[in-house]
Amino acid sequence: MSDDWFQSWDPPSFIPSEPLRFKSINNTVFKTDYHSSSPLEQSSPNPLLTYMVALSLIRPQQKQQTSRVVPLETTGPFKTWYYWKTLDFAYPSEEERNLAIFRGDFIPKNNLPLGVEVYGNRIFISMPQWKPGVPATLAVIPRVPKEPSPKLNPYPSWNWYRSDTCDSITSVFRVEADACGRLWVLDSGLIDVTIKPKQICPPKVLIFDLHTDQLLYKHVLPKEFIKEDSLYSNILVDVRDDCHSAHAYLSDVWRYGIVVFSLEKMRSWRVTDHLFFPEPLAAAYQVHHLHFEWTDGVFGLSLSPHDCHNRDRILYFHPMSSFREFYVKTSVICNETGWSEVKDAFQVLGQSRGKSGHVSASRIDRNGVMFYNLVTRDSIGCWDIRKPYKRANLGVVARSSETLVFPNDLKIDKEKRQSVWVLTNKLPFFIYEGLDENMVNFRIMSAYVDDAVRNTICDPRIVHTDTYLEYIGEEDCY
Repeated sequence: MSDDWFQSWDPPSFIPSEPLRFKSINNTVFKTDYHSSSPLEQSSPNPLLTYMVALSLIRPQQKQQTSRVVPLETTGPFKTWYYWKTLDFAYPSEEERNLAIFRGDFIPKNNLPLGVEVYGNRIFISMPQWKPGVPATLAVIPRVPKEPSPKLNPYPSWNWYRSDTCDSITSVFRVEADACGRLWVLDSGLIDVTIKPKQICPPKVLIFDLHTDQLLYKHVLPKEFIKEDSLYSNILVDVRDDCHSAHAYLSDVWRYGIVVFSLEKMRSWRVTDHLFFPEPLAAAYQVHHLHFEWTDGVFGLSLSPHDCHNRDRILYFHPMSSFREFYVKTSVICNETGWSEVKDAFQVLGQSRGKSGHVSASRIDRNGVMFYNLVTRDSIGCWDIRKPYKRANLGVVARSSETLVFPNDLKIDKEKRQSVWVLTNKLPFFIYEGLDENMVNFRIMSAYVDDAVRNTICDPRIVHTDTYLEYIGEEDCY
């Protein structure tokens, strides 16, 4: 089977003059244009102001010149805003930093960024306790860069990072900001992940107010949800009309389950299905010259856009070691006592992505386009959820064997004109070989979602003759 299945940067075969409307799996209707607001109307000059300017009674207001931030690199539609060779932290003083290094509390080469989130004027970065010497596992930097490789400021403060109590923050894999101005932090409680994992604290969800940076809620997962070798590594927040009735979905990548947490009930329950397991044929990875095997289960999570006319949403998910996408209705898994009684609730979505179709993180924008990281392809993929899930409808918006080496996390911000943000980190090389500290190893980049999909098969305006024909074929190997 050929690996060349990506439909990247296809020229448009049909662009309608008016936006089309299509339905997704859950019958949600989306407009297919990205322009939600009309152009500004031009108004005629005020004659009185014109007369006063002519008499020099007032001066015309000059537009302020705003400084434009120049990206460090460009990869297709993506612009790199930050990069690092190694990470460093903004200690209160140089003396405290030196003391932390002397004690082994800070070992720069052992710090690797994994998760990224963007909200307002800040970017949040998580650094799990892969190895000893990670002084803070969640940090923040400005959204608008002032320097290419800034030191990281622990979030919410240094006071939250203590090794003598589980009331602190232990080891964060990923976070998510919601539309209500809250940051949901998934603390795995697991340290020394790449050496000999130790569950020193129970996994928990911490919810911070992003306006005050104060803790709002804490939910510790019940003991029965912590299986031997569990690793809670991803979080997705489901907020609809009411901020208080939100749900969070937490994926256990090593013991193959999803925990659903209800904020309103302050309760959680664990959901299981055979589709959460890894695929044996997808357990072998190759990233450049490096070959390795991972048996990671359910990991990537994304939600169909919220539709006020349809209360249900679709949760798309995939194991890390898999070439397929799956889905389930959120109404099923949000039913604490009844989810297991719904027959065939968890379904395979369309066709396999093909060999080397490993995907880490994924997210869906407001217009119904999924973006996802193709970790063994040095690429960012996309899919318009109105179209059948088949290889002909899967696009690539960016590819680079230099700047996109192992794109690990991906988020879509909450701005009116949304951007997709990607963090790359060379994780397999960090684990098996160690990183070259003389080279750039970590990057944070972004692209406007409309720019990213323009003229690709993921552009809702692009339609080929077979675009809406469902995939019908024999079960394929990948």
